[in-house]
Amino acid sequence: MKNFLFPFAQTLFVSILVLSFYAISWFGESYVLRAEPYDPFDPFYGEYVMLQYPDLTATDTIEPGTIYFTIKEGPDRFAVIDKIENEPFFGAIRGYSYDNRIVTEQLEQFYVEQGLGPELEDARDLQLTVDVAPWGSIRPKDLEIRNE
Repeated sequence: MKNFLFPFAQTLFVSILVLSFYAISWFGESYVLRAEPYDPFDPFYGEYVMLQYPDLTATDTIEPGTIYFTIKEGPDRFAVIDKIENEPFFGAIRGYSYDNRIVTEQLEQFYVEQGLGPELEDARDLQLTVDVAPWGSIRPKDLEIRNE
């Protein structure tokens, strides 16, 4: 019986990881972020687009460094900051604030098909669709050129 316990535990662990990734989309909400690209190629990982978000800015009351925030849909259907604090709270996305810009690890890079990086860099006006789970996990889904 002990011979089956370790492979079963490994399989269960991997299954939980995969399910948690897809649970973000199942239980979360979708938001569209206005994005701007820069630096679209890495020789080891392939093409990706580094993104920054002009609508995700910190207020002057927030100290630079680690921050926690939530987003909501703004009047122009693009996501904006809903709540932002320096202390963690349930459902918050962890990020970093510097120079009034907000950066979060899950949203910094978006890998694209080979050859698509320079096209997205030239576009300059992009939008990224993300799913945000109630517990604060983010899953980037789709990056496309914004038509305004």
